[in-house]
Amino acid sequence: MQTNTLIDSYSHSRLTKVAKVLSVVLILTLGILGGGYALLTWGETISQLLLATDKNFWYLSRASGVIGYSLFWLAMVFGLLLSTRLGKHLNAARVFALHQYLSLIAVGFAAFHAGILLADNYLNVNLWQVLAPLGFQTDRVGIALGQLGFWLLFICAFSFYLKKYIGQSAWRWLHFLTFSAYMLISIHVFMVGSDSRALPLLLFYAGSQTVVFLLISYRLLALRLAK
Repeated sequence: MQTNTLIDSYSHSRLTKVAKVLSVVLILTLGILGGGYALLTWGETISQLLLATDKNFWYLSRASGVIGYSLFWLAMVFGLLLSTRLGKHLNAARVFALHQYLSLIAVGFAAFHAGILLADNYLNVNLWQVLAPLGFQTDRVGIALGQLGFWLLFICAFSFYLKKYIGQSAWRWLHFLTFSAYMLISIHVFMVGSDSRALPLLLFYAGSQTVVFLLISYRLLALRLAK
Protein backbone atom coordinates (compact mmCIF):
# COMPACT_ATOMS: atom_id res chain seq x y z
CA MET A 1 0.00 0.00 0.00
CA GLN A 2 2.79 2.38 0.94
CA THR A 3 4.67 1.49 -2.25
CA ASN A 4 1.64 2.32 -4.37
CA THR A 5 1.31 5.65 -2.57
CA LEU A 6 4.94 6.49 -3.29
CA ILE A 7 4.52 5.54 -6.95
CA ASP A 8 1.38 7.67 -7.24
CA SER A 9 3.14 10.58 -5.56
CA TYR A 10 6.13 10.25 -7.88
CA SER A 11 3.89 10.06 -10.95
CA HIS A 12 1.92 13.11 -9.81
CA SER A 13 5.16 15.04 -9.24
CA ARG A 14 6.40 14.16 -12.74
CA LEU A 15 3.08 15.15 -14.29
CA THR A 16 3.19 18.47 -12.42
CA LYS A 17 6.68 19.19 -13.72
CA VAL A 18 5.69 18.28 -17.27
CA ALA A 19 2.62 20.51 -17.00
CA LYS A 20 4.78 23.43 -15.83
CA VAL A 21 7.26 22.92 -18.67
CA LEU A 22 4.44 22.74 -21.21
CA SER A 23 2.88 25.89 -19.75
CA VAL A 24 6.17 27.79 -20.07
CA VAL A 25 6.63 26.54 -23.64
CA LEU A 26 3.06 27.57 -24.49
CA ILE A 27 3.52 31.05 -22.99
CA LEU A 28 6.82 31.55 -24.84
CA THR A 29 5.29 30.33 -28.09
CA LEU A 30 2.32 32.68 -27.76
CA GLY A 31 4.66 35.52 -26.86
CA ILE A 32 6.87 34.90 -29.89
CA LEU A 33 3.88 34.59 -32.21
CA GLY A 34 2.25 37.69 -30.76
CA GLY A 35 5.49 39.67 -30.91
CA GLY A 36 6.13 38.55 -34.49
CA TYR A 37 2.61 39.52 -35.55
CA ALA A 38 2.91 42.93 -33.86
CA LEU A 39 6.31 43.53 -35.46
CA LEU A 40 5.02 42.67 -38.92
CA THR A 41 1.84 44.70 -38.46
CA TRP A 42 3.07 47.82 -36.65
CA GLY A 43 6.84 47.59 -36.91
CA GLU A 44 7.19 50.11 -39.72
CA THR A 45 4.85 52.60 -38.05
CA ILE A 46 6.70 52.34 -34.72
CA SER A 47 10.10 52.81 -36.39
CA GLN A 48 8.80 55.93 -38.17
CA LEU A 49 7.59 57.35 -34.87
CA LEU A 50 10.93 56.70 -33.22
CA LEU A 51 12.84 58.34 -36.04
CA ALA A 52 10.50 61.33 -36.14
CA THR A 53 11.76 62.79 -32.85
CA ASP A 54 15.10 63.36 -31.16
CA LYS A 55 13.59 63.06 -27.65
CA ASN A 56 13.45 59.26 -27.46
CA PHE A 57 15.98 59.03 -24.63
CA TRP A 58 14.18 61.78 -22.75
CA TYR A 59 10.89 59.89 -23.04
CA LEU A 60 12.57 56.68 -21.88
CA SER A 61 14.00 58.53 -18.91
CA ARG A 62 10.61 59.94 -17.96
CA ALA A 63 8.86 56.58 -18.29
CA SER A 64 11.49 54.70 -16.28
CA GLY A 65 11.38 57.42 -13.62
CA VAL A 66 7.64 56.98 -13.13
CA ILE A 67 8.01 53.19 -12.97
CA GLY A 68 10.94 53.44 -10.56
CA TYR A 69 9.01 55.77 -8.27
CA SER A 70 5.96 53.47 -8.35
CA LEU A 71 8.07 50.44 -7.41
CA PHE A 72 9.79 52.36 -4.61
CA TRP A 73 6.40 53.46 -3.29
CA LEU A 74 5.16 49.86 -3.24
CA ALA A 75 8.34 48.79 -1.44
CA MET A 76 7.70 51.51 1.16
CA VAL A 77 4.08 50.42 1.63
CA PHE A 78 5.01 46.75 2.10
CA GLY A 79 7.78 47.69 4.53
CA LEU A 80 5.44 49.89 6.58
CA LEU A 81 2.75 47.21 6.59
CA LEU A 82 5.27 44.88 8.22
CA SER A 83 6.59 47.40 10.73
CA THR A 84 3.14 48.65 11.78
CA ARG A 85 1.66 45.12 11.93
CA LEU A 86 -1.20 46.28 9.73
CA GLY A 87 -0.29 43.41 7.45
CA LYS A 88 -0.47 40.78 10.19
CA HIS A 89 -3.04 38.82 8.20
CA LEU A 90 -0.68 38.67 5.22
CA ASN A 91 2.15 36.21 4.75
CA ALA A 92 5.02 38.08 6.43
CA ALA A 93 7.74 36.23 4.51
CA ARG A 94 6.16 37.06 1.15
CA VAL A 95 5.56 40.70 2.10
CA PHE A 96 9.19 41.03 3.22
CA ALA A 97 10.37 39.42 -0.03
CA LEU A 98 8.25 41.88 -2.04
CA HIS A 99 9.66 44.75 0.04
CA GLN A 100 13.20 43.60 -0.69
CA TYR A 101 12.92 42.80 -4.37
CA LEU A 102 10.79 45.83 -5.25
CA SER A 103 13.49 48.01 -3.68
CA LEU A 104 16.16 46.38 -5.83
CA ILE A 105 14.08 46.67 -9.01
CA ALA A 106 13.35 50.31 -8.16
CA VAL A 107 17.11 50.92 -7.98
CA GLY A 108 17.48 49.39 -11.44
CA PHE A 109 14.79 51.62 -12.97
CA ALA A 110 16.17 54.68 -11.18
CA ALA A 111 19.66 53.93 -12.53
CA PHE A 112 18.21 53.55 -16.03
CA HIS A 113 16.22 56.77 -15.52
CA ALA A 114 19.44 58.70 -14.99
CA GLY A 115 21.85 56.67 -17.12
CA ILE A 116 19.82 56.83 -20.33
CA LEU A 117 20.30 60.61 -20.33
CA LEU A 118 23.95 60.03 -21.24
CA ALA A 119 22.70 59.15 -24.73
CA ASP A 120 20.60 62.32 -25.03
CA ASN A 121 22.38 64.70 -27.41
CA TYR A 122 20.20 67.65 -26.35
CA LEU A 123 21.13 67.55 -22.66
CA ASN A 124 24.70 66.48 -23.42
CA VAL A 125 25.54 65.39 -19.87
CA ASN A 126 28.50 63.32 -18.72
CA LEU A 127 28.77 60.49 -16.21
CA TRP A 128 29.96 62.77 -13.41
CA GLN A 129 26.90 64.99 -13.78
CA VAL A 130 24.62 61.96 -13.61
CA LEU A 131 26.26 60.46 -10.53
CA ALA A 132 27.20 63.51 -8.46
CA PRO A 133 24.68 65.96 -6.95
CA LEU A 134 24.69 69.57 -8.21
CA GLY A 135 26.32 68.50 -11.48
CA PHE A 136 23.44 69.65 -13.70
CA GLN A 137 23.33 73.24 -14.89
CA THR A 138 19.50 73.42 -14.80
CA ASP A 139 17.18 72.41 -11.95
CA ARG A 140 20.28 71.81 -9.87
CA VAL A 141 18.58 71.62 -6.49
CA GLY A 142 15.69 69.40 -7.62
CA ILE A 143 17.96 67.02 -9.51
CA ALA A 144 20.47 66.96 -6.64
CA LEU A 145 17.71 65.89 -4.24
CA GLY A 146 16.79 63.08 -6.61
CA GLN A 147 20.42 61.98 -6.86
CA LEU A 148 20.84 61.98 -3.07
CA GLY A 149 17.59 60.04 -2.77
CA PHE A 150 18.86 57.49 -5.28
CA TRP A 151 22.09 56.88 -3.38
CA LEU A 152 20.21 56.48 -0.11
CA LEU A 153 17.82 54.05 -1.80
CA PHE A 154 20.82 52.20 -3.24
CA ILE A 155 22.36 51.82 0.23
CA CYS A 156 19.07 50.67 1.77
CA ALA A 157 18.28 48.20 -1.00
CA PHE A 158 21.67 46.51 -0.86
CA SER A 159 21.79 46.59 2.94
CA PHE A 160 19.72 43.38 2.82
CA TYR A 161 22.91 41.62 1.76
CA LEU A 162 24.91 43.22 4.59
CA LYS A 163 22.44 42.29 7.31
CA LYS A 164 24.22 39.11 8.38
CA TYR A 165 27.55 40.97 8.64
CA ILE A 166 26.45 44.12 10.51
CA GLY A 167 23.73 42.61 12.69
CA GLN A 168 19.99 43.20 13.04
CA SER A 169 20.25 46.37 15.16
CA ALA A 170 22.71 48.18 12.88
CA TRP A 171 20.73 47.07 9.83
CA ARG A 172 17.52 48.52 11.25
CA TRP A 173 19.18 51.89 11.87
CA LEU A 174 20.65 51.85 8.38
CA HIS A 175 17.26 50.96 6.95
CA PHE A 176 15.74 54.14 8.39
CA LEU A 177 17.49 55.95 5.53
CA THR A 178 14.66 54.66 3.36
CA PHE A 179 12.37 57.37 4.74
CA SER A 180 14.88 60.07 3.82
CA ALA A 181 15.28 58.56 0.36
CA TYR A 182 11.54 58.56 -0.23
CA MET A 183 11.18 62.15 0.98
CA LEU A 184 14.01 63.40 -1.28
CA ILE A 185 12.72 61.52 -4.32
CA SER A 186 9.17 62.76 -3.68
CA ILE A 187 10.40 66.37 -3.68
CA HIS A 188 12.46 65.65 -6.79
CA VAL A 189 9.35 64.38 -8.58
CA PHE A 190 7.45 67.63 -8.00
CA MET A 191 10.38 69.96 -8.61
CA VAL A 192 11.79 68.40 -11.78
CA GLY A 193 9.31 65.93 -13.22
CA SER A 194 7.54 67.51 -16.17
CA ASP A 195 5.01 64.67 -15.99
CA SER A 196 3.90 65.83 -12.54
CA ARG A 197 1.97 68.62 -14.26
CA ALA A 198 -0.36 66.04 -15.81
CA LEU A 199 -3.44 65.64 -13.62
CA PRO A 200 -3.49 61.78 -13.48
CA LEU A 201 0.16 61.61 -12.40
CA LEU A 202 -0.28 64.55 -10.05
CA LEU A 203 -3.11 62.71 -8.33
CA PHE A 204 -1.05 59.51 -8.21
CA TYR A 205 1.98 61.25 -6.67
CA ALA A 206 -0.16 63.11 -4.14
CA GLY A 207 -2.21 60.03 -3.27
CA SER A 208 0.77 57.69 -2.95
CA GLN A 209 2.67 60.12 -0.75
CA THR A 210 -0.40 60.60 1.43
CA VAL A 211 -0.63 56.84 1.96
CA VAL A 212 3.02 56.69 3.03
CA PHE A 213 2.58 59.72 5.31
CA LEU A 214 -0.44 58.12 7.01
CA LEU A 215 1.40 54.82 7.51
CA ILE A 216 4.43 56.60 8.97
CA SER A 217 2.16 58.65 11.27
CA TYR A 218 0.43 55.47 12.43
CA ARG A 219 3.79 53.84 13.13
CA LEU A 220 5.03 56.82 15.17
CA LEU A 221 1.77 56.94 17.12
CA ALA A 222 1.96 53.21 17.88
CA LEU A 223 5.54 53.58 19.12
CA ARG A 224 4.53 56.47 21.35
CA LEU A 225 1.60 54.56 22.86
CA ALA A 226 3.81 51.51 23.42
CA LYS A 227 6.16 53.47 25.71
